[in-house]
Amino acid sequence: MDIECFLKSRTEFTRYFYEKAVCPFMKIKTAIENEKEPFVPPYTEDAEPYFLEEWMKADTAIIHIGYACVSMLSSSLKLFFEEWSDRLEKDTGIKNYIAISKKKGWLYSYKQFFEKRGFPLSASGADLDVIEQTILARNRVQHPEEITMLGVYHSKEDLKKFPNPFFAKEVEIKMTNPTDDVNTTWWLKPSVALTREQVFEAVKQVEVVCSWLEEEYWKWRKSKT
Repeated sequence: MDIECFLKSRTEFTRYFYEKAVCPFMKIKTAIENEKEPFVPPYTEDAEPYFLEEWMKADTAIIHIGYACVSMLSSSLKLFFEEWSDRLEKDTGIKNYIAISKKKGWLYSYKQFFEKRGFPLSASGADLDVIEQTILARNRVQHPEEITMLGVYHSKEDLKKFPNPFFAKEVEIKMTNPTDDVNTTWWLKPSVALTREQVFEAVKQVEVVCSWLEEEYWKWRKSKT
């Protein structure tokens, strides 16, 4: 089975889904910003901008589309790793038992597994930090902690490892990073926010690591013939 082909069909769908799903909400935001129908504000001296609620709802919807994409991407990567290790087990006849670390997660466990078998993911050329943060973002959005808000925030534990998270708004990172005399991280955490560029970069990094693993697998198979 060509598992790389199936992986890339999933990643390509992730790109497609994002592009098509954000369109109606981007149109709403653009129409409001440019005061186009049906969002033409009446004359008023009120400082409060018209259609602010509609703009914020559309913006939140775009962020949640990003949430869906990192969830799809995380599951696609895990499925690829599972199929890859199962195939290696069939080829070698050696049982590939992978103990998933509850504390460090499945990415860490698979990295250890691949390295022990001569396939260190650090040699793949992929940005493993982006891949790990994709999984962490997926965990946050799939397990929200507050019923009072639609968005989710990076956990304290994740921020200790990644103080400048990949999936966050730059302005929020600046606000939450400590300065010489101010440290707001104890009460203000950046939200998990995903732009098109961030989603597509995460997709790219998953494809890089999976393509490398596939290439290394066939090199290994060839060396055994």
